[in-house]
This record gives sequence, C-alpha cells and structure tokens, in this order.
Amino acid sequence: MQENLNELVKAELTHLDTLETVTVDWNPNKYTVSKRRQLAAAGMRGASPAPCEEHFSTQLFLDSTRRAPQERNLRELAQKLEGWMDADSAAGLPPRIVFLWGPFRFAGYIEQLDEEWVRFDPDGTPVRGFIQLQMRG
Repeated sequence: MQENLNELVKAELTHLDTLETVTVDWNPNKYTVSKRRQLAAAGMRGASPAPCEEHFSTQLFLDSTRRAPQERNLRELAQKLEGWMDADSAAGLPPRIVFLWGPFRFAGYIEQLDEEWVRFDPDGTPVRGFIQLQMRG
C-alpha cells in the first residue's frame, strides 16, 4: 500500500518518565539545532573542555478549528507542555522529552515556551496559534 505523500507527518513530543505523548502538525519552513562547547580558560593546565551543549528551536502550529467543541481548547495542550518544564522535586531537574518528526530526533529538556494565539471561538477559547519551543539536550 502506497503512502500518501501529501499527508503531513505529525511531530511527537514524548515525556520519557511517563511515556505520555503530545502530537502536533508540524511542517516547518525552518528549525534550528545548535551545539555549543565552552572551552577552559587559556593556559589552565589539566582543564578539560565542558561537554557539548545542544539546543533545538522551532515553532509549532496548533489548530483545532475542525475538532469537536470539547477538544478545541489549545491552552490545555500548552499547559501540558508547560507542566513538562517543572523540575522533579527529588532530582531537581525537569523531565527529559523527546521530539520526533520523521527521521529527526532531539532529546532534552524544554527550556522555553512562548505562546501566540491568533484565532478564538466566540467564548474566547484559543483554537489556532503558535508555540515557540526551545529545548536543551
């Protein structure tokens, strides 16, 4: 059976502790992956460089305009992702999240979420918007 090449492959964000998954339509015109390494000060003997830090940044498009009324509030999805930023009280770190889209995979912590809502139901429920997502590996 041939796959429809016009169908959008959905991106998945998975909480690695609970295996809970959030699925979003994602067909980016760009995303950014960067790697940084802080070097030891010049002349310091025996100092080894810090591990390489990876960062991932993209914009997620959210649209629930074709969903049933009880499934339209996109703030619930945003609040779930915000909850995934909270540090575990025992370890003091937020949970690790995996972002998957086709062959692309990035594992790390959600570092920042910025929400922009652009369409609303008459009662003020946000039904279309963007989330700027930043993660650190």
